[in-house]
Amino acid sequence: MAALLPGPQLWNRVSLPKAGSRSAVIVQDPDAALDLCIAAVIKECCLVTLSLKSQILDAETDVLCAVLYSHHNRMGRHKPHLALKQVEQCLKRLKNMNLEDSIQDLSESFSSNENQPVNTKACVIPSQPVVELVLMKILGACKLLLRLLDCCCKTFLLTVKHLGLQEFIILNLVMVGLVSRLWVLYKDVLKRLVSLYEPLFGLLQEVSRIQPLPYFKGFTFPSDIAEFLGEPYSEIFKKKMPTSFAAKGVTKLLNKLFLTKEQSQRSSEETLLSISKKAKQMKISIQNYVDLGQPVKNKKILKEKSSEFDVRAFCKQLKHKAIQENSFEFKCSQSKLKATKRSSRKAIGTPCVKSLVQRFQETETFVQLSEEIQMAILWCRSKKLKAQTTFLGNKLLKSNRLKHVEAQGYR
Repeated sequence: MAALLPGPQLWNRVSLPKAGSRSAVIVQDPDAALDLCIAAVIKECCLVTLSLKSQILDAETDVLCAVLYSHHNRMGRHKPHLALKQVEQCLKRLKNMNLEDSIQDLSESFSSNENQPVNTKACVIPSQPVVELVLMKILGACKLLLRLLDCCCKTFLLTVKHLGLQEFIILNLVMVGLVSRLWVLYKDVLKRLVSLYEPLFGLLQEVSRIQPLPYFKGFTFPSDIAEFLGEPYSEIFKKKMPTSFAAKGVTKLLNKLFLTKEQSQRSSEETLLSISKKAKQMKISIQNYVDLGQPVKNKKILKEKSSEFDVRAFCKQLKHKAIQENSFEFKCSQSKLKATKRSSRKAIGTPCVKSLVQRFQETETFVQLSEEIQMAILWCRSKKLKAQTTFLGNKLLKSNRLKHVEAQGYR
């Protein structure tokens, strides 16, 4: 058997070659300690495979890939999007390690003991190279999961900061929920892998005593995995919630977004009063604001009692009327299109537009500019100018971003 020579950080390799020696060792008259160790390894292997094969993990990874794919062009250079890509890279690396297959092969090697007769006292256990390979993959997976949890915390903080700008609120809320769920799920996977390492390390000592066949020469496996993982592991399991999730600034920003009904009504009334005062100066008619999130009450339509009549004759009358109305509507639609084009040209050329442009030029800060753009958007909505409202809406997003930069002291 060719042993694998030690290299820099063997646990950090994605693909480790399988050992070419025997995968099982027969032990005559096993001790009680060995039986307990085998039972603990079988139990923990089943729990790890269940957690890795869970449908919830697959669903969350599918959502992550869908969010990154659908918003690649729009959010490609944003920091939260780039941090979410790092989470995806960690998940891909974990999948390429084939940890699930190696643990399943290890658990299947114990299944041959069930087929043996009851009178025999022999026991079949995996060989030292197989155990060492699984242990090395567990060490690498634990380090990778710590990196994954750290990336989840970073994306959470960046998305909450982006929520403070009040841009892409729905997308950022989806990302916050997705990252927090991934953190909770993979924390449980890390806990399962750590609990599997301890009995598997005991099995390695027993196998090396019975039939020594070292596979990773020059590498000593740590007896305590918590010391090997270091401070990040202890910080995760000492605290119920990470520091990035429980920060004071994060809670303030989320409380602003998710206000109570009374607080939201007060804030909406204040904004409406501030806008209406300026709208009166510009002589703009403001329609009542409607919350798009509220459910619409469907009006109940009372069904009339059915009366006996000839259905065929009624359908023929409707068909004849529809042919006449279509010819009339086609003529009217052409005249309406011409009228709307004339009205839009007249509206753009009005002196009100010139005054808006002058107001834009007279602004000195981005706070004033965003207020003037809001007034211009209201005026365009009152004149039913859709193209101009969308253009000004994009400019409003940019001015809001620069407004926050200006608040930090940059000019």
